[in-house]
Amino acid sequence: MQGMHGTHSIPLVWLSLVIAVCASYTALTLAGRVSVARGRARLAWLLGGSVAMGSGIWSMHFVAMLAFHLTVPIMYDVPLVGLSFLAAVGASAFALFVASRSNVGLGRLLGGGCCLGIAVVTMHYTGMAAVRVMGRLSYDPMLVGASVLIAITAATVALWLFLRLRNDDTRRGRSLRVGAAVVMGFAIAGMHYTAMAAAHFTGPMASAPASGEWVIGTTGLAVPVVMGAFLILTLTIAGSITDHWVRAKLAAAEALRESEERYRSVVSEIEEVIFRTDAAGCWTFLNPAWTHITGFTVEESIGTAMQESAHPDYRPASASEFEGMAQRSADYCRYEILYVTKNGDARWVEVHARASRDAHGALTGTAGVIRDVTERRRADEQLRAARETAEAASNAKSKFLSRMSHELRTPLNAILGFGQLMELEASAPSEIENADQILKAGRHLLSLINEVLDITGIEAGHLHISAEEVRVSEVVDEVVSLITPLTSMHAVHLNVDRAAIGMNYVRADRQRLKQVLLNLVANAVKYNRAEGSVFIRFEEAAEGHARVVVEDSGIGIAPSKMSRLFTPFDRLGAETMGVEGTGLGLALSKGLAEAMGGTLGARSMPNVGSAFWIELPCAESPLSRLTDEHKLPVVAAPADPARRHTVLYVEDNLSNLTLVQRILAPRGDISLIPAMQGGLALDLARVHKPELILLDLHLPDIHGEEVLRQLRQAPDCRDIPVIVLSADATPGQVERLIAAGAHAYITKPLDVRPFVDTLDRVLNARRAA
Repeated sequence: MQGMHGTHSIPLVWLSLVIAVCASYTALTLAGRVSVARGRARLAWLLGGSVAMGSGIWSMHFVAMLAFHLTVPIMYDVPLVGLSFLAAVGASAFALFVASRSNVGLGRLLGGGCCLGIAVVTMHYTGMAAVRVMGRLSYDPMLVGASVLIAITAATVALWLFLRLRNDDTRRGRSLRVGAAVVMGFAIAGMHYTAMAAAHFTGPMASAPASGEWVIGTTGLAVPVVMGAFLILTLTIAGSITDHWVRAKLAAAEALRESEERYRSVVSEIEEVIFRTDAAGCWTFLNPAWTHITGFTVEESIGTAMQESAHPDYRPASASEFEGMAQRSADYCRYEILYVTKNGDARWVEVHARASRDAHGALTGTAGVIRDVTERRRADEQLRAARETAEAASNAKSKFLSRMSHELRTPLNAILGFGQLMELEASAPSEIENADQILKAGRHLLSLINEVLDITGIEAGHLHISAEEVRVSEVVDEVVSLITPLTSMHAVHLNVDRAAIGMNYVRADRQRLKQVLLNLVANAVKYNRAEGSVFIRFEEAAEGHARVVVEDSGIGIAPSKMSRLFTPFDRLGAETMGVEGTGLGLALSKGLAEAMGGTLGARSMPNVGSAFWIELPCAESPLSRLTDEHKLPVVAAPADPARRHTVLYVEDNLSNLTLVQRILAPRGDISLIPAMQGGLALDLARVHKPELILLDLHLPDIHGEEVLRQLRQAPDCRDIPVIVLSADATPGQVERLIAAGAHAYITKPLDVRPFVDTLDRVLNARRAA
């Protein structure tokens, strides 16, 4: 028998390849839809996908058959053609089913690939069995085996690609699906054309098909094949578009679901209440924290008015806040209110609410946060109560100490007075010693009372400070003169760095500065060793401040005790040194330094010595303000000495005294009498009857306010005008002294021209009177 050699139409061959690639892409796309669908939707996608994929494979096969030509007509058995279609659809359904499983192991993948490959081979050779030609059809066993191997390999690779790419929605995933579709399409076409190479046609045979067979020719087969090809191409395009749209929708839905899930998770776990209300103020949303705070379930509270959750006494306030947002007076409110819990307890909450409005500005509802602040309110209340208790205790202590200190002065005055009389009248050594012991104990008690009064005044905020320019050298000289007897008694050498101190000024209360330095130097002497030394020096500090340092070569202080330095009544080292004292000196000095706007510091090294310093703001000399622009005209001395004015100036600060002397020196009509103590000033006022008294308040013996009071009570001095000169410019101080009888109140530092104008106005009024 003579063999027949077939030929292929190249355009149809390429069309079959295109259809194979499109069918593969459709299969990969539908595999993803089947895997994510559930229930009936999954079944629908599986059926639709298997038909589309099967149609593609079947169309590819018969387009390739249409591309095949023999020298004799080719007919096809219709039932077998239909059976081959069902085989293609069944193979596709099996592939999609396997690919839609959540977990597919290697064994299942290989088994599924074998079954799918055999199903595709079955579809192909069923279609070949439908061929009816005038000749005999036989197969090359080797090539048939090769086609089967190609089909199984292609099917296994196809399943693997299904699994890898079914859920990849990225651009990379889409690109990989296109590449995979090309590989799969060529593999399917390769299986077909390998199988066609295995087919051998020989003839001639019967001139017509057997009777009873239902056959169609090439032309008749072209119609369903073209329709199938058109269907698969249409499905490919539509599937690609639909897949992109569905994936986008699913991605958006998944993102929304995840966002809502995160929101629910956060809202459910947060300890603060998240709420929403409608335009009427009724709860529309509450998170589980509501139940934790109030005890009411969310279901019990939804639909009720938010005001009903408040304590009855606070409902009007809650309604007022909501009404303010409803009337557009505010878009946000914050308030604390008392809520009633389900078991009847009351809890304080902090409500933050913000209004939601429509396009016309009308209120559509509110949203916000509710925080439980009960514990904070309780803590604040406890803190306030504790503070009030502490303040009351401190005030009571201060009043008690102040009262007792003043009460102790009365009998102490008699003790010291009669003790001094005993000392003057004593003749026997024993009597002198007894009187000395009485006076020593009395003076010690007096110093203790004075320090207690100062500490009490500092703690109560009643300590009056007159901060002015103080020349450091003047204060140091006074301290040295007062402490010299103590240094001689303890055999301690006292040295002063006068070159460093020079003409420097600091801003301080002169008497209080002297009190602090006297205490520091006294401690340096008392806690020193025999033949030890004390050194007073001046040094600049940071930011316009300066220090007066008192350094000694004494026993020093252990580092563990430095924190106790400024504790009242804690006498460090007194138990070993036998030093007398109250234990209030350093605490008082620290309080005075801070009251003057400075600080008190210390450093020490055991068995080497200690250094204490007071740091204060630097100041200029009061005389520096007498520049050329402040020079005053010289007033010629009057011919009649009786017309000269006598002015008494009560001032303990030599710099301020010198300043006023310099201001009044060019004038010939004023005679200035200085007094550096209040008691002396009262005596001079009674003797000289001055026409004007300039009075400082902070004097070493008597406070200036007491001097003013005694002047106003003395019949021969009550009419003398008094001008107060002080650095204390608080309104209450000024008003009190004016009410006490002061004619005027001038604050330091002096402004020269207004000072002179005030003097002239008072003196002229005095002369006119």
